[in-house]
Amino acid sequence: MKCANCGNTDPATLWDEGDTIYCSKCCHRTLIETGEDDLVECPYCHELRDRKAAYCRHCNMGWDD
Repeated sequence: MKCANCGNTDPATLWDEGDTIYCSKCCHRTLIETGEDDLVECPYCHELRDRKAAYCRHCNMGWDD
């Protein structure tokens, strides 16, 4: 397992969530299938945000999936 954002490979700080790996060092998720960041565009501010997050870290808006 490796974080696509920060390159972290420490198993004590990487969490397998089934389809993604969560890195507790940089708070990003990596898609297991592709090894890339799991990001989508926020429908409010249009910045990239974590697909599984309840709120956008840029504009603090929540949404329903």
